[in-house]
Amino acid sequence: MANAFERAGHTVGRFDYRARRKKFKPWFLIRHELFGIADTFKPDVVLIQRAEKMPSSISKIFNVPVVFWSTEPLIRRRDVDRLLSKNAQLDWVYLHTYTCQSVIESEFPHLSSRSSVMHNAGALENHSGDEKRTRFAIFNRNVSPRRKAWLDEVGDIVDVVSGRYGNPYFDDLRTSQIAVNIHYADESVDDFETGIFEALASGCVVVTESLNPRTVADMGMEDAVIQVASPAQMRETLLALQNDPERIAAYQRSGQEAMVHNRWDARAEQMLAKFSSLIAG
Repeated sequence: MANAFERAGHTVGRFDYRARRKKFKPWFLIRHELFGIADTFKPDVVLIQRAEKMPSSISKIFNVPVVFWSTEPLIRRRDVDRLLSKNAQLDWVYLHTYTCQSVIESEFPHLSSRSSVMHNAGALENHSGDEKRTRFAIFNRNVSPRRKAWLDEVGDIVDVVSGRYGNPYFDDLRTSQIAVNIHYADESVDDFETGIFEALASGCVVVTESLNPRTVADMGMEDAVIQVASPAQMRETLLALQNDPERIAAYQRSGQEAMVHNRWDARAEQMLAKFSSLIAG
């Protein structure tokens, strides 16, 4: 996202709060660094992303609009509750899913009029060409118990890959015809995961467990992904695709076309419009 803002002509200052927490840096030192950024960088808007265990007082450091982008399902992660409290005084909150929007309305109603859903997207940098695809189907996410139950049904036709990140991860996608998506947990069935965008941008056909229809419609993905309702249906679909290269090619084209409007640059445009309205007051 930061790269997308920069491609749009804006200067971005990056601050890795999570890395500092992992080094057990105390909050008062982090707070001191943030005051320094406010004084020297002088941002027009502050965008907080993920906000793992971040104190509500962080919003009071900056005399500019503060926007929080919660990129994890609220129903499964409660480590951002302090930032969502009235004490934080956030100017806008972007949420991961429509289910998250329901959580805001029921538990944090003071943010109901200052929140909206911001979907994931794919990176321009990960866009793939016409690499030779030697693997039929791949599942390359972390394997949860729920995912394992689905994979047990298709394990003989899907390569399960784990522990490969960065370039090796994308190399695996670029050499696969199909990428399989399965929701991590029951609390995540509303999730349109980043991995779907990464697979589409890499030229894969995505066969996925059913997605939120409103989210799919928002992104114009109705004809770009193949949705299935059960492990048995996933197996049936994959076996049919094995004997239908023309259908695979058609979905590859549809996926690439859908990604044109679902890259981070498109999300940056949406955010920049909101930022402008918040600055204008």
